[in-house]
Amino acid sequence: MASGDGGRGLDELYRVSQVVLSVSRQLCVRDVLQVIVRSARSLAGARYAALGVPGPLGSFAEFIVDGISNGERRAIGPLPRQHGMLAVLLGEARPLRLTDIRADPRFEGWPSAHPELSGFLGVPVRDGDTVLAIIFVANKAGPGPAEFTARDQELLALFAAHAAIALTNARLSERNRQLSVLEERSRLARDLHDAVSQKLFSLRARARARRVVRGPAARLGRPGRADRPRA
Repeated sequence: MASGDGGRGLDELYRVSQVVLSVSRQLCVRDVLQVIVRSARSLAGARYAALGVPGPLGSFAEFIVDGISNGERRAIGPLPRQHGMLAVLLGEARPLRLTDIRADPRFEGWPSAHPELSGFLGVPVRDGDTVLAIIFVANKAGPGPAEFTARDQELLALFAAHAAIALTNARLSERNRQLSVLEERSRLARDLHDAVSQKLFSLRARARARRVVRGPAARLGRPGRADRPRA
């Protein structure tokens, strides 16, 4: 390997390391997903990037994009379904690199407001055999060819492996926070129940004590038969 190639390789690994650190600092799942897609776009030098988390019944639970404005996002319409190249990525669960996505026979088109994509690179974010999400980037930026290279694929796949760890950790952290909130609510409910029970017991004890005290006093104040006046 030439010295120039070695320097470029170290620079690329440094970039991967930096984006992995930026993802790992996030604790909220939504924040992790946003940093992942933004970092993937930067790492691959792409104009567009997206990340989809598969949901039930052929849907996406989350679909986050980077490279378009909010207005463009709204114009595109509702979240995509698991069809076309997105379904291919989810089903095959391996990297997919295309010179022009439109030329692939599995391509099924997109909404009219969708930006035109050509060069395409997608990788799964996997935890073992489970696909947690898919990342894809499109339209290589810069003056050169709009297609992605084998090196882009290697770097994005490496990043996806680290992103899977960060996403899994964020989900566990979020679940632990939710459990902590539930446990705290349960503790407060028990404390409230105990306080109310003690208060009711105290009120009943006081009422019982008043009845006990008033009983003899009432009997003492009532005239007996021997004390009644005779006719």
